[in-house]
Amino acid sequence: MASEFSITLPAVLIPLVLWLLNRTCRIPHSAFQVLAVLCIGWEAGTILYMYTALETARIAIDLSATVIFSTFCVVVGQWDLKRRSTAPDSPLLVLGLSLAALLGPTPVNRYGLIGLLGYAAFSLSRSNLSATRRTIGLAQSALAILLVCVTTWGGDSLYGPAGLFLAVTLLPLPPFHVLFASLVGSARGILSGVWAVALLSLGLAEIHNLQTVSPMETDIQVAIGFLALLGGLYAALKCLGHNQVHGLLTYATIVQAALLWGLTTIFSSFSEWGIPFGITVGLVMNGLFVAYAFVRQRYGAHAIGNLPGLASPMPRLGTLVSLLISIAVLLPIIPLFGGITTMPATEHQEGSFVIISLLFLGVWMLGSWHFSHLLHHTLFGKARPDVPYTDLKVAETCSLVLIILGASVSILVN
Repeated sequence: MASEFSITLPAVLIPLVLWLLNRTCRIPHSAFQVLAVLCIGWEAGTILYMYTALETARIAIDLSATVIFSTFCVVVGQWDLKRRSTAPDSPLLVLGLSLAALLGPTPVNRYGLIGLLGYAAFSLSRSNLSATRRTIGLAQSALAILLVCVTTWGGDSLYGPAGLFLAVTLLPLPPFHVLFASLVGSARGILSGVWAVALLSLGLAEIHNLQTVSPMETDIQVAIGFLALLGGLYAALKCLGHNQVHGLLTYATIVQAALLWGLTTIFSSFSEWGIPFGITVGLVMNGLFVAYAFVRQRYGAHAIGNLPGLASPMPRLGTLVSLLISIAVLLPIIPLFGGITTMPATEHQEGSFVIISLLFLGVWMLGSWHFSHLLHHTLFGKARPDVPYTDLKVAETCSLVLIILGASVSILVN
C-alpha cells in the first residue's frame, strides 16, 4: 500500500504546478478551466482514498474536503466567463498550500502553512489598503511565520502560546483579526471566499491541535471569553458601519468566528460541534462572497443601496442569496444547539456562561439586523431602469446551489 506521504504529495503539487504553468505559459482560459476541474477532481479522489484506505485524521480530511469543495464551486462559477482576468489560478495556489498545511506530515504541514502565510503577505503588499493597515497585516503575518517556525523546531513545550496566536490569527478573534480582515477584504472577486474558507479551516485545525497538545488553562479561557464578547460586538458594529458589501461580509465572518471562540470556553469536545460549525460558516460566507463577485463582475463595485431590487430582474440570484442569508442568520443557533445536546458543559464559573450568553444574543440580534439590512437594500425595492440586468448563468447558478447544498449537509452533520 502506498504511504500517506506519497498520496498527499501529488495532491499538493498538482495545483501548485498548474498555477505556475498558467503564470509562465499563459494557458488559454477555456483550457485552464478544464485543467482546473481535472485538478480538483484529483484532489477529491485523493481525499476519498485517504478516507477509505488510510488512517488519516478525520478532522484533517473534513477540513481539506471543505477547501477542495469551495475551490471547485468557485471554478465552476467562472466557467462561462471568457475574460483572462477571471482565470482561477490564484485559488489553486491557495488550495495547494492549504492542503499541504492540512494533510502533510510534520514538518511538511508547517512548511505549507509558512508558504500560505508568505503568499498572504505578498498579496497584502500588492493590495490597495492604507499604509497603516497594510503594515499591521504584514507584521502579523511575519510574526505568525516566526511562530510556525517555533512550533516546528521547538517541540510541544513551546506550542501553547505560539499555537494560540496562530489560532486567533487564522480563525480571527479581534484584536488579532487584522490579517484576516485585510486579506479577505482586499482580495479580488471570487478569491475572497477562497481565502476565507482556507484561513478558517486552518484556524479550526490549530484549535483542535491546541486542545490536543496543550489545553488552555482556566484563566486563558476566561480571557478568551471576554475577548470573544468584546471582539464579537466590535465586529458586529463594524458591519453596521460598512456601506460596502465586501467589507460587511468580511466582518460578518469575524463575528461568527468570535462566537465560536466564545463557545470553546463553555463546551468541550470541540471536534464534535466546533468543526462542523466552522465549516458551515466558511461555506455560507464563501457563497455570499461568490454571489457578490457575480454582481460586481456585471456592475462594478457599489455601495449598499445603490443597486437595489436585484431579486425582480434577477430571480435566480435573488432566490439563492435569500437562502444563503437565511442560513447565515440562523448560524448562531447551530453551535449552541449542538453543544447543549451532544455534550455536557464544562465546569466553569457562572461568569463565563453569562459572557457567552451576552455574546450569543449580541451576535444573533446584530447579525440578524445587518444581514436583513443587506437583504433589504440589495434584493428588495425598485430596480433601476438605467441598469441592463442579466440573471445568473447556468454555471453561476450551479456554483451557488452546490454551496447551499454543502452548507446544508454541514448543518445536518452538526
